[in-house]
Amino acid sequence: MRVIVDVSVIGLAGLYETARTGIYRVISSLVPELLAMEELDLRVTSLSSTEINRLTRDYFRGLGFAGRYVGVNSLEERLFDLALRMGPVDPLKICQRAVARMFRQWRINRVGEAADIFHSTFSPLPEFGRRPLCFMTIYDIIPVLHPEYFWQGFDHDFKKILGAIRVEEDWVITISRSSRDDICNYLGMDPDRVFIACPAASPALYHPRADGEAVRSVLARYGIPAAGYFLSLATLEYRKNLQATIAAFRKLLAEPGQGEYRLVLVGTRGWKIDRLLDEILRDPGLKDRVIFTGYVADEDLSALYGGALAFVYPSLYEGFGLPPLEAMQCGLPVITSNTSSLPEVVGDAGIMVDPEDTDALAGAMLRVGEDAGLRRRMREKGLARAARFSWSRCARETAAAYRAAMAAGR
Repeated sequence: MRVIVDVSVIGLAGLYETARTGIYRVISSLVPELLAMEELDLRVTSLSSTEINRLTRDYFRGLGFAGRYVGVNSLEERLFDLALRMGPVDPLKICQRAVARMFRQWRINRVGEAADIFHSTFSPLPEFGRRPLCFMTIYDIIPVLHPEYFWQGFDHDFKKILGAIRVEEDWVITISRSSRDDICNYLGMDPDRVFIACPAASPALYHPRADGEAVRSVLARYGIPAAGYFLSLATLEYRKNLQATIAAFRKLLAEPGQGEYRLVLVGTRGWKIDRLLDEILRDPGLKDRVIFTGYVADEDLSALYGGALAFVYPSLYEGFGLPPLEAMQCGLPVITSNTSSLPEVVGDAGIMVDPEDTDALAGAMLRVGEDAGLRRRMREKGLARAARFSWSRCARETAAAYRAAMAAGR
C-alpha cells in the first residue's frame, strides 16, 4: 500500500508566518508520525507552486526524510530561479508561469501513477490522469455552515474544496464526531466513508511549567503580571466570540472585590474585530485590565498557560478546538463552550457554558478565580483528559482509515 500525502501547507507556512495555524500544527505533528510507521509505504509531496514545493521539500529534508519526498524536478527549479531574477513583466517570467502549470500537472500525474492512496491535507483534490483512492482531510465546514463568520467570498472558495470530492468514490478524514456529522449532512456522504482521527497537543510545547522564575521571565517580556489573569488564545476574530469574553470580563470586574483581575488576549488580529478592540482601548475600565500580546512564540506558550488562573474559550463553533486541549495539557483549568466539538475535547474536565450567555461565563470565571481547590481539581482532571490524545493515536487512526479504504476499494 503506497500512500502519497500532499502537505503543501508546510511550504505555505514557510512563506507566511500567518499560515502557522491549527492546520499547520496538525500536519507538522501528524506526518512525521506517519512516516515513522513501518507498516506504511508513505511519501509526501506538494502539488502547489514551485516555490511552495521547494520549501516543503526542504522542510522534510531537514527532518531526515529527503528520500520520502516525491515531485522534485530540477528543470522546474532552474526555470523558477531564473524567473526570480527577471523583472515583473519580463516575457520569460510570463512563459515561466505557463511552464510552472505544466510541471504542476506533471507532478499530479506522477503522483496519480505512483500512489495506491493519495491524501490531500489542505488543498482541493486534483484531477488525475489515473485516479488512485483519494482521501481529503476536512477539519470543519464552518465556512458553509456559518458564512457570516468569514469575509465575503470565503465560503465560495471553500465550496471549491468540497466540490472536488467525489462523494461516492472518495474518502474523508476529519477531526471530531461533530465535524463528521456536519460533513455527512452537508455532502450527503455515507458515514462509512468519513473517518475520525483526533489531533493532539505537542508534548514538547505544551506541558506544566514548574520553574516559576522562568515563567515570570516570559510573562515580563510580554508585559503580563505574574498572577491574577485569565488567558484567551486564538486568532482575534468574530467566530472566537471575543465579544462575549470581553462582556463577561467586564461583569467580573464589576463584582465586589474582583477589580484586580486582568485578561490576556494572545493572537493576531483577524476579520471583523477592529471595532471591538478599539472600544476596549477607549474604555477606562478595561484598557488597563486587558493585555494584547499579539503573536507569541511557540516556546513561550506553556509559560503563559502556566501563569494563568484559567483559560477562557467561548468559541461559537469549532471543528475540534486545539487551544483548550493545549491548555489542559499545561495544567490550566478550562472554561469553554458547550457547542460543536468542544464537549468532545474537554469532556467533564472543564466548565462548559452557552457561548451566548455572558452571565454564565462571568460566573464561571468568578468561581475559578476565587476557588483554589476548584482550580486544583480542574488541573488534575484536565491533565488526565489531555493524556487521552496523542499524535501516535492520530497516526494509528489515519492508517486504519487507509487500510479500510484499500479493503473496500472504490
